[in-house]
Amino acid sequence: MGRIRDAVVTGARAAARIPIPSALTHQALREARSPQPPSHVLKSHAIEQEMIGRTRTVWLDRHHRGNGLIIHLHGGAYVSGPFTSDWAWLSRQVEAQDCAGLMVDYRNAPDHQHPVARDDVEAVLAALAADGRLGEGPWVLSGQHSGGGLAVVVARRLVEQESEALAPVPAPAAIVLMSPWLDLELSAAWMSETDQSDPVHERRLLRDAARRYAGRTPLDDPDLSPINRGLEGLPPLHLSVGQKDLFASDARVARLQLEENGEEVAYREIGGRLGLQLIPRKGEDIERLHREQSELIGRALGRKDQEGREG
Repeated sequence: MGRIRDAVVTGARAAARIPIPSALTHQALREARSPQPPSHVLKSHAIEQEMIGRTRTVWLDRHHRGNGLIIHLHGGAYVSGPFTSDWAWLSRQVEAQDCAGLMVDYRNAPDHQHPVARDDVEAVLAALAADGRLGEGPWVLSGQHSGGGLAVVVARRLVEQESEALAPVPAPAAIVLMSPWLDLELSAAWMSETDQSDPVHERRLLRDAARRYAGRTPLDDPDLSPINRGLEGLPPLHLSVGQKDLFASDARVARLQLEENGEEVAYREIGGRLGLQLIPRKGEDIERLHREQSELIGRALGRKDQEGREG
């Protein structure tokens, strides 16, 4: 019986590493995309779609914009998204803060390569600032997975004013990053500390997705891999990652960079995975993470606690 069991285990491990055609994995990822909010979000918020330039955006409770605004950049490895997990997170935070939320559905590869995603986000921010909808109150920038890396790039360019179009755009009051993809080369992606097997299919998918989005731009370019440029001058930031995420080591490096530069950063690692989640996770770790994120967002938006002090 022992030999049979060992043979089955060995065969299963070998099968797990058989290459899956990239066309198949990317097709599956694209089909998991949720361009419209799921039913529970539709029931909880006033939903409005708006084309801003060439970019599709979706508002949650736009009428609460005066209470603050959360602008979210979805995950999806630059080839898909948003997912149900993006909508669930934004819905939860918008409800907690009684503010407005905006999902930026930036265009994806392979039809649109770098710097289209970055330019889409910046064009949305510039348009909102130009017509007075961004700047009338504090706002928060959030991002998950590829959207997290994109949020860092955009925030840095805002701070450094690398684009004239960004001149009228006020910097976000805070940034929330969830398992951000900060290194498209995956040069430091590892799993050894969690004693887990390498998620070989995810690694292949991400490498292929990086090439599809980057096009002719080198993967180490700081506008693709912001970990390669100093993380300094950023607004207060909450950074989280799953201990089984490929990006765990990158998140730890980013945390050290931020702390060494004297930046205000709150950091949280949770068990299991956080990155590239198609559906929202549940559990005590996630609840605690959401509370921490909400506390930072509340302070950034000028919320007050029960005793009347600013949070």
